[in-house]
Amino acid sequence: MTIPNEIRPALRDELDALARGERPALLTWVENYGHGGAELIRQPEEIWSHPASELQHGSNGSAWGCVPLWTTEESPSDLTAEFEVSSTGKVALTDVRVL
Repeated sequence: MTIPNEIRPALRDELDALARGERPALLTWVENYGHGGAELIRQPEEIWSHPASELQHGSNGSAWGCVPLWTTEESPSDLTAEFEVSSTGKVALTDVRVL
């Protein structure tokens, strides 16, 4: 599924913060990925329309979804970022996990 244009900037901000290490509580799987951990990169534009990207809409105007994550070694990796979008359009990453 394609991630809608209207939430991309806010989601981009959250993903960039994650890649910079500013969301340490969400980096457990990244640090333990593979043999020595992984290093996230700034996520490419392909993330918005990648087949593994998902978005579900709630009845109250909120949404939730996930996108695959690119690393220095894999494009994309098996790491996935989960996010929520409030009814007001605020985006928050909620988890990073391995598929």
